[in-house]
Amino acid sequence: MHKKIQKAFGEIHATEQMKQSVSDYLAHKNLKTAKASIRTSLYPLLSVCTLLLLCFGISGWYFLGTPVSYVSVDVNPSIELTLNRMNYVTKAESKNKEGQSILKHLNLKGKNYLEAIELLVECDTMQPYLTKDADLTFTVASSKAEELLSDLQNSTVTAKYHGMCRQADMEMVISAHKCGMSLGKYQIYYLLSQYDPTVTTEECQHMSMCQLHDTLLHYENGDNPDTITEQNTDCEHEHGGNHHHKSENHK
Repeated sequence: MHKKIQKAFGEIHATEQMKQSVSDYLAHKNLKTAKASIRTSLYPLLSVCTLLLLCFGISGWYFLGTPVSYVSVDVNPSIELTLNRMNYVTKAESKNKEGQSILKHLNLKGKNYLEAIELLVECDTMQPYLTKDADLTFTVASSKAEELLSDLQNSTVTAKYHGMCRQADMEMVISAHKCGMSLGKYQIYYLLSQYDPTVTTEECQHMSMCQLHDTLLHYENGDNPDTITEQNTDCEHEHGGNHHHKSENHK
């Protein structure tokens, strides 16, 4: 009986179509298995790539977006530039209405700080403020203030408009912002307050840099405080070019 069954199955022969069907089925199955294996092996790699992109994105934002330097540009308009580690402007804001009017016509964000300052100082809306004794003042607060100040002192706008370059501490930036003042004006206010404790930030906020420097100069010279206000009114005419001890660093 067993031999009969074996003989019967031995006489069965697969047709070519059957062989091709089996071959196609096995190939399709192997392809699906290979794809599944590839997908499974790619999951960890995709996760790592996503994590790396996320890390690079965060580190890039931290490197390019974190403020590390402040440059205050003051005449009567007061405009403050916030810089990142590459010395590019991340924010430009004004501390008074004159400065706000100027910034309406300028886009300084994303520009190198020297380019931004040149555009700011040379723009048409700033020109009326740049009289002979305007006392254009650049005040820098940064861990690399010496580098920034050196570049500013050698810039074309500083030479052209007889700009004064000053240095301030980073802590002063916080105090200035709390008072709603630019770094440059707040620094002069702070110096004035050492001579006259009654001086207020509100008074200084509405004074031009020429008036602030003139007032400070009178105090430093020991003038009678009662006469300073009267003398200060004519600051543009009293000192001429002699008041511009420019391109000096003041801490």
